[in-house]
Amino acid sequence: MAQLAKGQWTEEQAWDWYDRQGWIRGWCGYPSNCTGRVAMWQEYGHAEVAQQIEREFALAQSIGYNAVRAIIQFEVWRFEHDSFMKNLEEYLTLADRYGIRVMLCLGNDCTVPKSVFTPVVFGEQKVDWGYHSGIKRGPHAGGYNEPGYMLLDDSAYENDYYDMVSELADVYGQDRRIQIWDVWNEIGASRRGNLSLKAMETFFEILRSKKVSQPLTADGWNHFEENEIEKRAMDLSDVITFHSYKEYSVMVELIARLKKLYRRPLINNEWLNRYENNRVQEIFPLFWLEKVGSYNWGLMQGYSQTYEPWGGYFAREDFLNGKLDLRGWQHDLFRFNGLPYDPNEISIIRHFCSMADERQ
Repeated sequence: MAQLAKGQWTEEQAWDWYDRQGWIRGWCGYPSNCTGRVAMWQEYGHAEVAQQIEREFALAQSIGYNAVRAIIQFEVWRFEHDSFMKNLEEYLTLADRYGIRVMLCLGNDCTVPKSVFTPVVFGEQKVDWGYHSGIKRGPHAGGYNEPGYMLLDDSAYENDYYDMVSELADVYGQDRRIQIWDVWNEIGASRRGNLSLKAMETFFEILRSKKVSQPLTADGWNHFEENEIEKRAMDLSDVITFHSYKEYSVMVELIARLKKLYRRPLINNEWLNRYENNRVQEIFPLFWLEKVGSYNWGLMQGYSQTYEPWGGYFAREDFLNGKLDLRGWQHDLFRFNGLPYDPNEISIIRHFCSMADERQ
């Protein structure tokens, strides 16, 4: 068992917190009228975004969801600070109105190489129709060889990242509307290796120095390979969050492995990939049975187009030889108009959410 970091919860503390939450079940992604995080958090067009956020919170509540994972955008905090803080407060207020608690994600290694990186420009965010993430050259486009890039890699901005975490901890570190701090999304992804290691560790240190009341976590995503930076992330975590878009048998094996390794509460905060047979019909009941929290990717079809395939799929051999069927949706549960993509999926979600409430 790894030695506890300073301020890290014990296994007993983590389980005591987790058992008091009830079954955590929700989603992550962006409002339907947003191409991504900039559109979601910026001031431009925010009134319409807030209206859509509330509609989606109401929809999520109607199927039994009680949690949402929201990934923030550093550039919006840095360059539109006051409106970002106002918009974040509004987001938390709306979530609370519909009985939804927030996992707030701070750092993110899922990005594109510097050669195709586009600096944030505020205002209307153009939709690149027909491409996952709403842009042709997004993180999942495939064919990249160089590391992903973010402003954190520029020493002029590094301390600003720490200031952001410090401010959010001061404002929301005791706020019950924040359920979990997701310190880093997919550390080491996008070929970044250890580039974000120092920042991730510093984020943990800042939050713990502020004595926040919520648990801290950083997401694992590459579980069946030796990956020291991912192991470091999970060793620092109070509760274990992991991503897997794989089929049922792989998910069963992964849950068993993580339970044995960490003996802490497990939460899958990214799943649902119909192309990989990672489907509601099998995976959602499994999470209920194993008491694993869950956040599927995508609530409603939208401008981010996460219902479209990852771009890298189109270069795969199994697609080119006709063995991978990319018809239908990859992620998301509801159409633009609020009707289900698959009514059977929604029926299953409602049923197991109801069973979870009866189990409490």
